[in-house]
Amino acid sequence: MRRTRSALIAAFNELVLHSGQKDIRVADIISRADIGRSTFYDHYGSAADLHMEALSAPFAILADAVTRRGDLDRLELLLDHFWENRARARDTFSGPRGDRVTRLLAEMVEERLADGGEDYVLPLPLLALQIAELALAPIRGWVSAAAPCTSADLARGIGAAARALREALSEASPAARRSPSAC
Repeated sequence: MRRTRSALIAAFNELVLHSGQKDIRVADIISRADIGRSTFYDHYGSAADLHMEALSAPFAILADAVTRRGDLDRLELLLDHFWENRARARDTFSGPRGDRVTRLLAEMVEERLADGGEDYVLPLPLLALQIAELALAPIRGWVSAAAPCTSADLARGIGAAARALREALSEASPAARRSPSAC
């Protein structure tokens, strides 16, 4: 089962990075992975579902970085990858795919925040969504060439913004104690 999933993810990643296709079809994936259609559907409901799983490994780096668990050097390398593949990144981070990407990152952030044991002014799902949007918005702008920036500066900015938001919304912060506790 793990071998099949790995083969499907590898095939998907090859197609994403080496083909000019905007939309990768299940037929393309199973052909590249040399796996039957029914086997594919035993593991995934669609190519979009496989895409989200393929993104989970790189997005773990981003989720770690915005929740104090990761290092900015790894985030910088990930951002370099996004820049080198910016046409694909623009497609992935915008429109309906962008909504799924945001939800994926928010879920990963929420898992990490839940493990931290801190209390926040916002419910964790809302805080995680806010942090995911906070991290993805400058990446979207950057790969769209909205403003020049190095990947190192972007990584530091994303980390600092997430840290500031977490601190501002922490129940232990002075700002949170002055604010109403219910949303």
